[in-house]
Amino acid sequence: MKRILFSLLIIFSVATGSCTSTKPMDQPTENISIPVSAETITPIPKENPSLVCDSVSEIPAEECKALVALYLHTNGENWNTNYEEWLDRELWLTTNTPCSWGGIVCKNGHVIEISLGGMNQWNGPGEVPAEISALTELNKLNLANNNLSTVSPEIGKLTKLTELHLGFNNLRSLPPEINNLVILTSLSLADNDLDNFPLISNLAHLTGLGLSENNLSSVPPWIGNLTKLEGLSLDRNNLSSLPPEIGKLTKLTGLGISGNKLRSLPPEIGALTNLTELFASENDLTSLPAEIGNWTNLIHLYLSNNELVSLPAEIGDLKKLTELYVENNHLSSLPSEIGNLTELDYLVVSNNDLTSVPPEIGKINGLVLLYLDGNNLSDVPLEFRGLTNLSEIFLSDNNITSLPTELCAVFSKVVYPQSLCASNYAQKLLSTFTRPTL
Repeated sequence: MKRILFSLLIIFSVATGSCTSTKPMDQPTENISIPVSAETITPIPKENPSLVCDSVSEIPAEECKALVALYLHTNGENWNTNYEEWLDRELWLTTNTPCSWGGIVCKNGHVIEISLGGMNQWNGPGEVPAEISALTELNKLNLANNNLSTVSPEIGKLTKLTELHLGFNNLRSLPPEINNLVILTSLSLADNDLDNFPLISNLAHLTGLGLSENNLSSVPPWIGNLTKLEGLSLDRNNLSSLPPEIGKLTKLTGLGISGNKLRSLPPEIGALTNLTELFASENDLTSLPAEIGNWTNLIHLYLSNNELVSLPAEIGDLKKLTELYVENNHLSSLPSEIGNLTELDYLVVSNNDLTSVPPEIGKINGLVLLYLDGNNLSDVPLEFRGLTNLSEIFLSDNNITSLPTELCAVFSKVVYPQSLCASNYAQKLLSTFTRPTL
């Protein structure tokens, strides 16, 4: 039976509003004006597409020209406009009403949103042109998944931006002028080719920052300036350590650091008392600081595929924890305090070096999934008979040949392999028959 797997996505998309979708943003709502009629312009002026703007009156000509430049610098002629959000919208440069073009939202005579995620994903390299600086009222810019290789320094003039999505592109660097976007609340740069952490030390209003799947080798100490961060994703980079200043991000609820080269976590990380989700799988962690006991709001903890040889007793203080994943480590034992995790639903300790498990686990009577396969267990404590809500308990690849009758009375239908209770079942069947009297 397949195991239930969970991914970070969930964490950052909720906490940060980062864009992993290639669809444009929602349609304009009331108070956002879009003309209902438009004059079709045919043919598109190939030699000078900006001539389209000569007959535009609903936004300033410079804003129109900025849109034309963006179209030209992102292979607009080959855009993929096959999205539901483009229904009843106009193709770019085909009308004199830019506010009706796909992905554009206007308000009070200005462009306030551009959502072009995935428009250029299969075409040649694109860039964010300098002309974009004319869009001075822009609040949201989504150019994710567009094969972008360059962002003009002029982007730093868009000082009213609150959301910027440049993830899933081919960016190797960002201009330092991005540090001028001081009211930005959401910045998504995931899945690019960034070698250095972008200079964003002034962006103190950020609540969501996505930098997963880049080539970052370090996190600067000034990360501690971003004290309003609620979601931070640094998954799948080349990080070998985290600065102690990360402990200043006390509003963090979600932290993703999986897929790096982390050998340890700084004790200051214990100050992140609002954490509800930590993803730290696929690293080189050998231990956890005792300070994790301060994470009393933690719900999901993912520590799979590390080098852990033990878990601190303080893990028992995480009373709200519902999921604990520590498979594929080198754990030889589990602390008895794990029995204090009475809200735990999923406990996955597969493929470790356990020779025994604490009987206190039997107190977690709400446990639904328990994975102990791939260890060195020779028996299971009788106290486990209190786990009456289990839907799956995996015990394969251990040294267990059968389970006691008391446990099979509870686990016979949910234990894997089921042969562990087969002999008990057969014995029970035999006991229902009596020998005929001769």
